[in-house]
Amino acid sequence: MAILSIITGVDNKILREVSAPVKKIDRKIKKLVADMIETMQSVDGLGIAASQVGENLRVFIARLNFDTANEIIVPMINSEFLKVSEETEEGEEGCLSVPRVFGVVRRAKKVTIKYTDLRGQPQTLNLGDLNARIV
Repeated sequence: MAILSIITGVDNKILREVSAPVKKIDRKIKKLVADMIETMQSVDGLGIAASQVGENLRVFIARLNFDTANEIIVPMINSEFLKVSEETEEGEEGCLSVPRVFGVVRRAKKVTIKYTDLRGQPQTLNLGDLNARIV
């Protein structure tokens, strides 16, 4: 595994592009996921997208149930929201690609997301509060 360089800057082109779907979960994707997890953990992040490490692919790592006994790291490939609640809440957020900048952001309080896991299996999660904010 390796710690990857995090792309920074609000005007960075790769951070503004629509990411390409992953067509096949192969050794290269699994290595990318492992490296992204190590990178996210090295900076104590709660989530990181492949575009943030220079790969224009629909891969996202979410650190769910943060700071609890049930904390898990979930790689999400080709994710898409199925439901986003109308109920919202504001909370302070930061972004690994915009270091040392924090702001109050309004997000959906609950979301349902579907994605493919590293085994190529479809998954669905219903998330609320901080977990919803992370994804």
